[in-house]
Amino acid sequence: MRVLSFIFSIAVGALGIVAAPAQSTRIPRDVFALRPLDWIPTVPQVRVVPVSFPDNKPMGYVHALASTGERLWISAHPFGDTNLPPTAGRLWTFLPGDNRIDPATGVLAVHAVSGLQARGKQLWLMIDGGLARMDAASFAVDPFGSAQGITSPQPPAVAETRRGFFALGDHGTLFKLSPDERTFFRLDATPPTPDTRDTSAWRFLSGSGEWLLAATDRRVAVRHADAPRWNTLPTALKPRSPELDPIRIFAACPDAEGGFWIGSDAGLGFIHAETGTSQFRERAGTVAVPGGLGIPIAAGMQPTAAAVDSARERVIDGIRERMKLRARLARASREAGRPIDAVTPGSRIPSGVRALTMDHGFLWVATADPVFPMRSRILLFHPGSQKWVGWFAFGFPVTALAVDDRYLWIGADTQFARATPLYAVEKSALLSIPSNRWSPDSLDTEDIRMKLSALPTTERTVFAFFSGDYSSVLRWTEGESVTDEQCFLRALSFDPIGLNQPDQLALNLRRLIIRHPDSVFTGLASTLLERTGSTALPPNEPTSPALAPSASPATNPLPAAKSVTEASAKPSTETSTPLPAPSDSGTVPSPPIAAQNPATVPAASPTGTVSLPLPVAPAARSNGLQVSVARGVANPAALVLQRRDLNRDGKINLVELRLWLGPKAELREWDQNGDRELDRQEFQAFFEANPTR
Repeated sequence: MRVLSFIFSIAVGALGIVAAPAQSTRIPRDVFALRPLDWIPTVPQVRVVPVSFPDNKPMGYVHALASTGERLWISAHPFGDTNLPPTAGRLWTFLPGDNRIDPATGVLAVHAVSGLQARGKQLWLMIDGGLARMDAASFAVDPFGSAQGITSPQPPAVAETRRGFFALGDHGTLFKLSPDERTFFRLDATPPTPDTRDTSAWRFLSGSGEWLLAATDRRVAVRHADAPRWNTLPTALKPRSPELDPIRIFAACPDAEGGFWIGSDAGLGFIHAETGTSQFRERAGTVAVPGGLGIPIAAGMQPTAAAVDSARERVIDGIRERMKLRARLARASREAGRPIDAVTPGSRIPSGVRALTMDHGFLWVATADPVFPMRSRILLFHPGSQKWVGWFAFGFPVTALAVDDRYLWIGADTQFARATPLYAVEKSALLSIPSNRWSPDSLDTEDIRMKLSALPTTERTVFAFFSGDYSSVLRWTEGESVTDEQCFLRALSFDPIGLNQPDQLALNLRRLIIRHPDSVFTGLASTLLERTGSTALPPNEPTSPALAPSASPATNPLPAAKSVTEASAKPSTETSTPLPAPSDSGTVPSPPIAAQNPATVPAASPTGTVSLPLPVAPAARSNGLQVSVARGVANPAALVLQRRDLNRDGKINLVELRLWLGPKAELREWDQNGDRELDRQEFQAFFEANPTR
């Protein structure tokens, strides 16, 4: 029993938790929380019907679906089957009229099937070793391997155009079916031009009109069916936001008129091959930084200080990344000559696309759910009018879509839930919606304004900041009851990317430090404040006891602030905080925060040492803080003390020390008089013992 208790205590310690009750700890909350906005009406009461596989042969993943009229063909991956490659499954057939699903028999029963393509009453299968063609009525199978001209052992896709039937090899080799449809011959065209940034194999082939499109996970190429070579389209699907570039392609399907729909994690793209035009419906980005511990906590347990510190560091790193992205978007906006941000939607599409299929002038689109990534949304789009019909929720990640005259068939990944991966939906539930209730894909300012008006002020502030509406940020962060996040966003609204007012930037950063000394934003604010070179305190700002000045108020004459660029360019041993940098056009000038008193002429002492008053607040001077300059070189300890003394009382308290050196810093060893602060002499001793700090 003692051994078990010891093992349990080790396991609990490894998880970063200890038995309760202990002193409550402050777990960081979500930062920049902004809920995804719904722009397309949902269709209620859509009935999603599961299609169950036999109990003795449960399936967990659908690779491909194809309908040949009366039958649905499925490539599904069994649970726990390690003999199959992860990209292929076993072949099944389903008769909706009889509600019966059966595994393939005969020669195809032993093959791994990675793809399916219906061609009238024929079913083409991408199998290990080549291709196979099945007659859907007689079930006769014709193999196409090296003897029939298919030299690629794993053809990923086939496609049909008005000029013939084609197959694509995994290295981009294109094959065409002979007129007698008994063999394939390799075309003389070379594979699409390689891209050194993309080493993935070619996965998709689609035919539309007289054109072909091939795609990897990252890039696409098109060609006329009779043309001698491929034409790569490096920028056809380039999103405007660098956060989403490069994209990852998950699906491709034709519109039968020379156009191709491309589904990716960044949104929905369309390419018209003949004209070379393209469109990209880009999903809105995300700015939220998740809080919490990141690990589960059992009932009756409490997180340790180490677990909370780790969670805070993770959130702080997330805030830095958000600010880096904001700076990249600002540069992209300047280069493009149009506003680009992470939150303003350019389309109503809710998230990245997972699967596509055309249906007599309509496009079925499966996307990830923007709130729950392990769920999906099924949307119906009408390309002719550029409008969305509606959407309904689906509980699993979608892997494939197919349609027949009555049903939309949904293949899913349900391995984590051990549920059936095949579902059917009556198409009439969405196709019966009248066109006057459809939603245009484009969004205007009024649409966005109306949607934002329903959000709480905290979320509107986040949206306004990351969309560049800094006047609204200032309007919604006035008053004394603002949160630490609102203080941070208000301060950063004055940075060079925003309103470019360094004096207000410094004042609001210091207000954040004084009001919220324990916030995850405070360390970032302190670092940025140091870069600005400012010592300004907010006028008439009530201070916390740890930061309260000991003498005169904080509205004293202060030294001129350096520009953010100049301050950040100075070498420093401090940890660099990647907050927003100024524009690339050069140094952004920063006006002085307050007028500097004229410096007095130093008087020489008999020892050759010049006593020079520091340009600090009178409170600091009253404590006798001076910089001793020998031969023109300032005392570095006094300079560091001035920079780290946030409340200008001439001392370093515990809050100021931890903002400087981290949350674990202690001053007990150097606090000789026990007043929990380091005065000038104590700080001098500390600095001499730690010169690299």
